[in-house]
Parts: sequence; C-alpha cells; structure tokens
Amino acid sequence: MVSRKASLARIKVKFPEQIWISEIFDKFPNIKMEIEYFLPFDLEKSIGNSIIEIQDYHIKDVINSVRTHPSVHDFTLLKQEENKVRFNIKTKDPYLLYALIKCGVLVKFPVHVRNGFAYWRLISSRENIDKLLTIFEQRKINYELLRIGTSPYILDEEKERLTLDESKVLEAAIEQGFFEIPRLISLEELANHLGKSKSALSVMLRKIIKKKVVVND
Repeated sequence: MVSRKASLARIKVKFPEQIWISEIFDKFPNIKMEIEYFLPFDLEKSIGNSIIEIQDYHIKDVINSVRTHPSVHDFTLLKQEENKVRFNIKTKDPYLLYALIKCGVLVKFPVHVRNGFAYWRLISSRENIDKLLTIFEQRKINYELLRIGTSPYILDEEKERLTLDESKVLEAAIEQGFFEIPRLISLEELANHLGKSKSALSVMLRKIIKKKVVVND
C-alpha cells in the first residue's frame, strides 16, 4: 500500500440562493443537516446524487419543502423518525463538484451544513487547495477559509490511482472543458473525441470522480 500525508483545509461555503438547501435554511433556520456523500448521477444533464440527513422539529414541513423545490429532480425517502429524516436527492448543481475534480481535491464526508453554509474538509496538496480557492474567488463563491494545515488523514494512493485509460479520459475531459460551467463540450461530443460510446464514458467518468473526490476511510 502506498500512502502519503497531505494538507487539510476546513472551509465554509454558502450555497447559491437558487439551491434547495438555501431556501430550506431560510424557512427552517435551526435545521441540522449532514451531506453523507455527493456524486454525479447523470453526467449528461449535470445532475448530482446525494444522501442527506436532516434533524428539525418541523420535519414533515421540511420534507414537503425539499420535495417540491424546483431544483430537485428526484426525492426518495429512506428513513423517517419524529424529528429526523434521511433521504436520497438528485439535484442539478455541479459547481463545487466540478471545481474539486479539476483541482484534484478530495472531500472528507460527511459534510455538516449549518445556517446555509456547508463546512467542508478538503484534502490534497497545498497547491491544489490554493487552485480550488482561486476558482471560488473567480466565480465569486461565498466562502471562508477557516483553517489549513497538515492533514491527519493518510491518503491511500492505491485507492486513488487511475488506470492509464482513466487518466487519459480525465485529462481530455478537463482540457476539452467538460467540467467548466457552463460546459464547453457535451458528453456525446467528448465520447466521440475519445472514440468511446457515451454510456461507457459515463460509467468511466463516474468511477474516476469517485476515486478523485471522495476520501476513503
């Protein structure tokens, strides 16, 4: 097993107003929320898939507000208690995910959300983290760097390592602007450029993103 130390940055990021999370915190400011993971679901339509847990005294009203929000493409209730709910949700909001992929920065889940701010633990080289924060500034994303230093997590390079084909695909996707917002090349165009089928490329990109974004314990 090959492992390495890296830098750990703790940042808080404000969700854009059009995203359901912002509206929920406006309506229910005392909510406690955790994002258990967030990964692509439909790369062609830029839809992400998340598992979310929320605690609040008005949980039925919270569920209804989330389910009916225009940014939500699909909502599946996984578990409901008196003051707690866990659900799977699909939304169109790749801005942070795409920036992480481009910069090679990993996220340590779960992500805590309070008052409409997500508190992210980002793990990578200091150079890559600085690149990500520069993208945030360029895109006028409301964030605050809370802390940065040596990561207590040891990253397993074997789990992160891409195959030669995966590396070529990721490099081409970045160079062709697939992870730009707005996107500069469609999934089908990228597949044609790489000589792959659209479905095969979609599967490969999801595998690549999981390796390059999520910290494995």
